[in-house]
Amino acid sequence: MLVQEKRHPVKGHHYTLPGGKQEPGEDLVQALRRECLEEIGTEISVGKLLHIAEIYREKTDSGERQHQLDFVFECLVPEDYEPILGPSPDPHQVATCWLTRENAQQLRPAYVTKLFSIDCRRDLEVYLGSFYD
Repeated sequence: MLVQEKRHPVKGHHYTLPGGKQEPGEDLVQALRRECLEEIGTEISVGKLLHIAEIYREKTDSGERQHQLDFVFECLVPEDYEPILGPSPDPHQVATCWLTRENAQQLRPAYVTKLFSIDCRRDLEVYLGSFYD
């Protein structure tokens, strides 16, 4: 699985999937393509929507709760793609890399580790549930 490697002063060393916020007027696929180009430095082919998860987190600076929906799509990078940082990586992103099942416990948010099941398209429901981060 292609992931972002991050180092954060509070969350420590961990991995996340590429992605981000939608801009006004963008659909989900347009947002995903833009975010991947910015963060992993390549065009992607977007496949079908695999999963949806709800994330609840408390903002550390204000203490207010944030609710977000994560949409996980099956995507492909070009065959000759070598993992790099894109031109506008996330603030704590230090690398882009391929992650194996053995390192999956370092993925965040927690639901992402489920995506390493034998065949996540068949083994998991589309709606993964609510998670607190």
